[in-house]
Amino acid sequence: MKLKRWIAAATAAALTVALTGCTLKTPETVMTVDGVEVPAGVYLIYQLNAYSDAESQLDEDATMKNGEIDGEKASDWVHNKTVEDLRRWVWIDREFEAQGMTLEGDELSDAQSQAKSAYESNEEWYSENGIGSESYEKFYLAEVKYQKLYEAYEENDAEISVADAEAYMDENYIHISSVALPVSDGEGNAVTEEVLEEINGYAQDLVDQLNAGGILTDLAEETVKKAMEACGREYTEDTLSSLMLDGFASDLSTGYFSEETVEQMRGQEVGKAVLREDMSVPMICQRLPNYEDDEEFESLYYDQIVSLMRQQAYQDKATQESSEYAVEEDSSAVRAYSINNIKEK
Repeated sequence: MKLKRWIAAATAAALTVALTGCTLKTPETVMTVDGVEVPAGVYLIYQLNAYSDAESQLDEDATMKNGEIDGEKASDWVHNKTVEDLRRWVWIDREFEAQGMTLEGDELSDAQSQAKSAYESNEEWYSENGIGSESYEKFYLAEVKYQKLYEAYEENDAEISVADAEAYMDENYIHISSVALPVSDGEGNAVTEEVLEEINGYAQDLVDQLNAGGILTDLAEETVKKAMEACGREYTEDTLSSLMLDGFASDLSTGYFSEETVEQMRGQEVGKAVLREDMSVPMICQRLPNYEDDEEFESLYYDQIVSLMRQQAYQDKATQESSEYAVEEDSSAVRAYSINNIKEK
């Protein structure tokens, strides 16, 4: 037993000596995408972007370690998003070359200067996450190329009709108007249960008026004045605007509204109003039409919607074509660059 212990100790000592004489290197290449090697720094910048994206989608109490996004572990979602974006990174270079485009001269030097400036503004953070300036430049120049590709696509794309643009807006966007009623006095103290019940009654009356055909922007002021009076507060010309929200929401952005509000209002018919009783204050929401008629749509929204449609179509093209690229991962490199190593700002 003593001999075995001595051999084990001697082996450990020899290993320690050997390791102190060399430096353990992290992998320089993480994977290949359709035969193109992905340098570690490029992998890390796309991973960092995916990580930041994931954080914004997590539930309030979730973490990157225990959270889920679209039913998938957050860590797996980040990795899959990183791979998807790296496929796109390879696709951009190939498509750029296929279209006979170039990035050179002043255009190239300007892009490199912009990349350098963008990197230096967050240099400490990028460096802590293993991302050097050369890797960041590769990422940045790819985005410049993508923009040039998109601009050429946009210029040559077929005309989009008003009807098709309206259909896209109606399918993807909802118009929400809301007003929150005050439930505290002028010093910020919560009102009594009796006063709260009175204010909730005003809120329900407003909802009933809206569902009978009224419009929130026309009727909210009277209700807010009653609620302010019940709270013992003075109504001023700025009161209504400070309590109302009005805007558009979609799957990509909830705008001013919470995800819960958008989800509830998405299921309502146009004109329908609801009282959000789960909020800290009585909040009345009404779903309004996205536009009143073709003339309003054309003057206010047509150009924006067409731009969004083309951006989505080109993004879908890039995603679909790049999804066919074979990916071969170095599993040990992927482990070495785990999201657990990411340093947050």
